[in-house]
Amino acid sequence: MSDRPDPVYIPARAAPPRTPTVSITPEQIAEMVDQFYSAIRAHPRLGPLFEQKLAGKWHPHLQRMNFFWRSVLLHSGEYSGQPVVKHNALPDLEEGDYLLWLELFETTTDRLFESWESEAILTVARRIARSLWLARFGTPFNKPPAWLS
Repeated sequence: MSDRPDPVYIPARAAPPRTPTVSITPEQIAEMVDQFYSAIRAHPRLGPLFEQKLAGKWHPHLQRMNFFWRSVLLHSGEYSGQPVVKHNALPDLEEGDYLLWLELFETTTDRLFESWESEAILTVARRIARSLWLARFGTPFNKPPAWLS
């Protein structure tokens, strides 16, 4: 027996509704996804890396990426998945591949959006790349490179 009183449970407050990260449309996100993955497929390093996993499955992947980016940027809640697990399953993925990914993503967003929108999207993309990089390559002795800051 303990002399401690029974814990008091206080119901959690409902979270306020989230507002979209940027004021772009689902159609603009679809265009971003299409152009970005076209650039990925044409890239000499990233193209073969993605193709090895997605050969014959590009259409479902692009749909999933549309769900993902709408969920991230518009808070639509459409995406459910495990990006870390999927990326960690890529056997030939190297640390610098995230830099290549970010460079292509930046080129794509700069071409499609106003500078302030592109920067807002890139802030989110850098956070995602950093998270994926840390899950795969991060250790107490291996800090993220400056380009992931």
